[in-house]
Amino acid sequence: MPQVVETASFRSDDVDCLVAASLACPSCLSGEVDWRLGMTPWDGWVDCRCTRCGHERRVYLAPDQALRLSLHEARPLDPVPHPGIGDVPL
Repeated sequence: MPQVVETASFRSDDVDCLVAASLACPSCLSGEVDWRLGMTPWDGWVDCRCTRCGHERRVYLAPDQALRLSLHEARPLDPVPHPGIGDVPL
């Protein structure tokens, strides 16, 4: 089976709930995911493990995404959307 390379799909200035949603489990769609940031001078990634179904995967990050997640190692992501925060006027 070919190996799939997954890249994160959040912007560095997205609200926490969008960052958390991009790390949600693709197998069972659960947001209950434990993640650990990994970095080398050339790459950044998060190793994700779904606490509901056990699915594990590596998600590669752009440098600004790795920086964003490094800020959440001490403060967890808030997966709950808060209306009005981060809304862009139409």
